[in-house]
Amino acid sequence: MELVPEWAPNIHPMIVHFPIALILGAIGADLLSLILRRWEWLRPGAVALYVVGGASAVFTYFTGTWAADAVSVPAEAQSVLTEHSNLGWWTMWFFGIYALVRLGAHLWPTTRRQVVVQGLLFAVALGGSYLLYETGDHGAEMVYRYGVGVSQPETEEATAEPGLTIGESGWQWQPQSARAWTGRMTWLEGTPDTVRARIDTLSAGSVALALTPEAPVAFVVPDTLKAVQVTAELNLDDFEGTVSLLHHARDARSYDFLRVEGDAVEQGRVSGGTASVLDDTTIEGGGWQTFRVVGDGTHFRGYLGEELIVHPHGEAAPPGTVGLRLEGTGTVRLRRLSAQAL
Repeated sequence: MELVPEWAPNIHPMIVHFPIALILGAIGADLLSLILRRWEWLRPGAVALYVVGGASAVFTYFTGTWAADAVSVPAEAQSVLTEHSNLGWWTMWFFGIYALVRLGAHLWPTTRRQVVVQGLLFAVALGGSYLLYETGDHGAEMVYRYGVGVSQPETEEATAEPGLTIGESGWQWQPQSARAWTGRMTWLEGTPDTVRARIDTLSAGSVALALTPEAPVAFVVPDTLKAVQVTAELNLDDFEGTVSLLHHARDARSYDFLRVEGDAVEQGRVSGGTASVLDDTTIEGGGWQTFRVVGDGTHFRGYLGEELIVHPHGEAAPPGTVGLRLEGTGTVRLRRLSAQAL
């Protein structure tokens, strides 16, 4: 018998309601124990519920981190996921520590029967229930508003407007010409003459921009964004070197990146010209691949297709631009590059 049924994306949605029910039940029993003092069994019952609820909150938090690594999260839900994760972390620590405090206060004869102490501890738990509410509210928003972890019916992919289109919530670029795009980019390294470019027609009838750098080159779309998701469809079969998705770029010496070199992927930051790798992994496969990188406050995520492959944390970056950096020999083929504000 499998622990997780086929219809469930992971175990988190199956257990997430246990700490909510246990902790709310503990608060209810706690209140009744203060009102109905003659029902002495209510006090140890409330403490037991707090202990089990605190333990389940810890377990549920970690299943939530595993769930976040296993499901596909759309760009518009990334900021909600970040807030849900932060709230879950605080809720876990609050009720984990609170459960130990309540158990100690119950086992210590001096505090066991003091109504004032019990009333103060009840008030603390009541305040902590707001954390529980906010955590659950953000989790429900991801599921019911954005459909995270929910199977969606297949729909035909909408045909995007050709060329580079910049809007209020970001931009999308599907190259249509070999050179016209160069004038709309800001060049952090190199110049338009540093890279040879041509348009290749693919077997399916679509086109791709083939880029052959003659020296390190980095270019960005002049559109400043804060929290952002960057998506790139790339074919690196004929390239030896590094291809970096840049985001929060201020200049050639300050930017965040998702860097691909062969089967190695690194996510990190260049600050003052010095690169720091925050997380790394290896990947398999070739041909056309879709890479995504998210920079949202202190949370950073890198995806290959729908799979989360790197997930570091670090200091939040100031707003910046998004683009590509190429260093190596051979040809990189680009079918799509987009940036979406979160």
